[in-house]
Amino acid sequence: MAKALSYCRIRKQKLQKLCGFWQISSFQTRCCQEGNLPNFGSSVLSDISQIDPDLDVGDRLSNPLELQKNIQSRKLQNISIQRLAIKYGRMMKILEEKQDLDERRKTFSMTIQNLMKEKKQEEEIMRVKEAARELRDKHDTAVKSLQDIQHEVKLLAFGLPNTLNKETPVDNEVLLETSGSSEMLKGRDMISHIELAEKTDMIKFSSVGNGAFYFVGELAEIQQELLSYFSTMITEQGFILMTAPDFCKDFVTEGCGIRRDLTYKLQQPYVDKGVQYSVLGASEASFAAYLTKMNITKKVLPLQLVSTGPSYNSVCDPKYPGLFSATQTSKTNLLGVYSTLPECYEKFKELQQLLFHVYRNFNIPIRLVLVPAHKLKLSEEIRAELQMWTPSLQDYLSVYAEVLDTTKLIAVLMEYGSVNRDTVAKIIMEIESSTPPAEEQSGERTLSTSYPQDDIHRRLLPEPQRVEFEVDIVQILLFVTALATRLWMLGHPRAVVFDELHFAKFASLYMKRIFFFDVHPPLGKLLLALAGGFSGLGDNADFDHIGAGYSSSFPVYTMRLLPAMLGSLVVPLVYQIAVELHLSRWAALLAGLCIVFDNAILVQSRFMLMEGMLLFFMCLSIYSYLKFRNLSHREFSVQWFFWLSLTGVCFACALSIKYVGFFTAVLILLHATRDYWNMLADVSKSDLCLVKHLLVRTLLLLTVPILCYILVFYVHLSLLIKAGPHDNIMTSAFQASLEGGLATLTKGQPLNVAFGSQITLRHTHSLSPGKPCWLHSHAHVYPVRYPDGRGSSHQQQVTCYVFKDINNWWIIKDPDSNLLVVDEPPKPVKHGDVIQLVHGITSRALNSHDVAAPLTPQNQEVTCYIDYNISMPAQNLWKVEIVNRKSDDEAWQTINSHIRLHHVGTLQALKSTGKQLPDWGFFQLEVTTDRVTDQPATVWNVEEHRYTKSQDKESQTRDMAQSEMIPTEPTHLSFWTKFLELQYKMFMAKGDVEMEHKYSSEPIQWPFLSKNMAYWMSPNSNAQIHLIGNPVIWYSACLSVAGYLGLFILYLMRRRRGCFDLSEGDWSHFVFVGELLVGGYLLHYLPFFLTERTLFLHSYLPCVIYKVLAMAAFIDHIYFYINRVSYIPTMFTMFMLGLITCMLWAFYKLSPFSYGITSLTAEEIVGLMWRDTWDFLIYTSVSPPPE
Repeated sequence: MAKALSYCRIRKQKLQKLCGFWQISSFQTRCCQEGNLPNFGSSVLSDISQIDPDLDVGDRLSNPLELQKNIQSRKLQNISIQRLAIKYGRMMKILEEKQDLDERRKTFSMTIQNLMKEKKQEEEIMRVKEAARELRDKHDTAVKSLQDIQHEVKLLAFGLPNTLNKETPVDNEVLLETSGSSEMLKGRDMISHIELAEKTDMIKFSSVGNGAFYFVGELAEIQQELLSYFSTMITEQGFILMTAPDFCKDFVTEGCGIRRDLTYKLQQPYVDKGVQYSVLGASEASFAAYLTKMNITKKVLPLQLVSTGPSYNSVCDPKYPGLFSATQTSKTNLLGVYSTLPECYEKFKELQQLLFHVYRNFNIPIRLVLVPAHKLKLSEEIRAELQMWTPSLQDYLSVYAEVLDTTKLIAVLMEYGSVNRDTVAKIIMEIESSTPPAEEQSGERTLSTSYPQDDIHRRLLPEPQRVEFEVDIVQILLFVTALATRLWMLGHPRAVVFDELHFAKFASLYMKRIFFFDVHPPLGKLLLALAGGFSGLGDNADFDHIGAGYSSSFPVYTMRLLPAMLGSLVVPLVYQIAVELHLSRWAALLAGLCIVFDNAILVQSRFMLMEGMLLFFMCLSIYSYLKFRNLSHREFSVQWFFWLSLTGVCFACALSIKYVGFFTAVLILLHATRDYWNMLADVSKSDLCLVKHLLVRTLLLLTVPILCYILVFYVHLSLLIKAGPHDNIMTSAFQASLEGGLATLTKGQPLNVAFGSQITLRHTHSLSPGKPCWLHSHAHVYPVRYPDGRGSSHQQQVTCYVFKDINNWWIIKDPDSNLLVVDEPPKPVKHGDVIQLVHGITSRALNSHDVAAPLTPQNQEVTCYIDYNISMPAQNLWKVEIVNRKSDDEAWQTINSHIRLHHVGTLQALKSTGKQLPDWGFFQLEVTTDRVTDQPATVWNVEEHRYTKSQDKESQTRDMAQSEMIPTEPTHLSFWTKFLELQYKMFMAKGDVEMEHKYSSEPIQWPFLSKNMAYWMSPNSNAQIHLIGNPVIWYSACLSVAGYLGLFILYLMRRRRGCFDLSEGDWSHFVFVGELLVGGYLLHYLPFFLTERTLFLHSYLPCVIYKVLAMAAFIDHIYFYINRVSYIPTMFTMFMLGLITCMLWAFYKLSPFSYGITSLTAEEIVGLMWRDTWDFLIYTSVSPPPE
């Protein structure tokens, strides 16, 4: 009865606004007919209303003292009146702005109509329309802002408590009425209803506990009779039966005093995006949902609703055993809405007496109390609560939140021995034949002690469920150990360590929004920039070499914290991967320990480097895939979808940090494809099921990862909008799109190239990123004879020059005209036109002929023609092909057009080979013509362009020399154009191909740690940091990979001979584990043998994860099969303990090179060179550190 008697007063002001007592809210669904209220259930989801209740926020905030007193009486915390006032003020300001914009839009509309009627000039009308469009955009922005702030204000307003009734007690409960005596029952031996259930077998409890049950026999019939009787009794009092459960909006739910995090949430595609809905049983939320679906007028008042049906509660209070805290029950609830406050309170008291009289006739001790303010829900201003004395608890039990809770009532009746049908029927007949007492309550109200009450209803579930928490102490200890090893002295050294030189600068460039180029995808650098942004990273990345000290304001610790945390999480992930592979917990522990105490993974996780983050996402993707695979018996469940989605997102993140993550994606996709292939042979699955599997896997393992990858680059390119030191790697169009970039290419220069234009031709797809080059010539000739004995034409050299220079300028000449100026109007050059290119400084035409090029003899030489009066005529005609044209008559445009110049005489295309000429060519790049025309190396574009206005040679030269090269403003380039170009540049990058490094290594040297890698050395001592693995772990893991392969081949051969050492299930599991771990190791390792780039040891770290897991699987498999032989398991265990001891010892000995704190002597360093190929650094004379 407790909440039922407070419903009449729930949110008086809000429900009056909500239901239209003072004004009608805008409900956009069904209208109820007078006297005919429809039933609403879960079948009308599409009819969820769009409500906009008036909450009188201004009136509530106008009396802050009263509101604050209310909050203090309820002992509420975390309710900020000031925040609501600020939000409300902002909302009113935006509302005024919107109203002003509305008026201005009306004025513009009338102005446009008048102009059209008066037949004004089109330009004037378009000018007004343009202003109107701008105003419309502002109006749309204001509307969106208003919607957002209104929703925030509604949520905050619904979080305010309801007004308190003057009769609501402040501190303790107030006793209104009692019936029966509990004193005579104290001290007697009472039998609980749980014991009676065991003896009578009329209640069946679930294995999950006493919270889930069902009645049997007479008790089930009694439950239905009680529900039927109470429903009939309530409907006779003028209440209308309604259907529940139902759905309602999140702020309506809060208006009922129910926290959104305690409700069952749905997302519906046909309603407001992001709005939450509650699915509840017989409860106040159902009533609120019912009301929000219709317009209610005064004609239908008073509105009295009753809800009868099942209800579920996931909260089981251990204080109340058995049925007293059951998760399932059947209830009857009431809601009354009245037009006046006196009528509302009168019905409130009437229901108190009615229900108290009904319960008193069950001949059990009961009492009626008023609940104090601090126990009320936010929505309640007064609540009367019925409490029944329970013999087994020797305390009063609240009938909380309902008129009838059949489960609690039956439990109490069982303990009083009144549970047979005849007794209950007799009680009901007595109740029906009697009338509630009319006399009013007399006597003084007595204060009673406070009793703890249940809080608001938890989420109501469709069936009894249990929540299990499994705590793996080993996993927690591994994570704590990993965290300790990685966070200890994390800020040391406060200097640049290896590639922090690049990645810390990249993070700083993100802060300044300056474009940079890197051959790896940007997610890892974005995460570092995010950490830097939170920690105050600014323009303080002023270091220029490894070992340089960071400035005092540079957040070294916090920026290293993110890789360290993700690197620490690799350890529990490796442990869980082993568990999901059904290895023993001891094998999983071994794998986790190997990752914790591997020096290489430790070092790579402690600094601003990419591998710690890469390993985290790689391991998380493998773990997610295994979780998904192990849920094959629950296909298309929420968990199944979650783990499959996480798999795709995580390997996309790994790929978006470094491209080595591509191998993880391939590994997972191969296994997912193989699993689906095997599924096709399962005749128990329907065709529709197989199609669903294919679509879902394609979506979540292909489409979603691709979108995630693109999204990362979208964020990357959206942030980097300013020109920087790396933008010359990109094409002219890309550079021109950056702020402070090549703005002269877009501002002030003509768009269409015409005959007579002065241009510079840039090689569009540079073969060496970072080395863009322009078509160039100078007054020097090719040597008469090359070192290999071949002769040349001795004509003027044509090269590709990597710097901007006056000799890069050319004039486009019409072969049919002798003029070198632009006509009026200009005659544009189009696709297919034949032109001559005249060098601007030397006035010689671009030429090619049947003479071998200097460095590429299979190609033809390109020159500027010099007339030596010999039998070598000029061949200086070139045909323009616009590669990216949209039509065959398209004009040649500056920057936008990518062109090929085909030599008319030989049909070969102008090409930059990227090869560097010797000293006679001033080490510039070779330009030739190639018979293979369709290739990126033959594509050029105009970068700088001007119209030649003067025929005078000196004037032309002066114009070229004074050409503007200072950037001013960017031009627009679409995201997809920039994205595709950046992908091409990253894939074609060869920045490390020619680089030699002292600590570079070959893949063959990695598995057995043939080389180490220096990261940092102290300028004052022998303290240093090196990337070097734990030899015990790396050697053991490599041998285990070989052992697993050998064992697989042995099993395969024996099976071929008919000897089946493993059952089919064990064999399939052995093969799967091998394919995943050994196959993953080889897939991540072998491709490096085909790589031409300079390689370093850190590229091998993903392989370490796979081989450590393979070692755990191999040892677990061996131990399982030798466990059948006496003594051998004990010896094997001792061997493994010895191996772990050696692993810890090696970690300890090499830890000075991992943390860089200890300054070793030269003898100690030499003693740690366990291999001759290791190269540690030793100062010949160590200076003491500064004080």
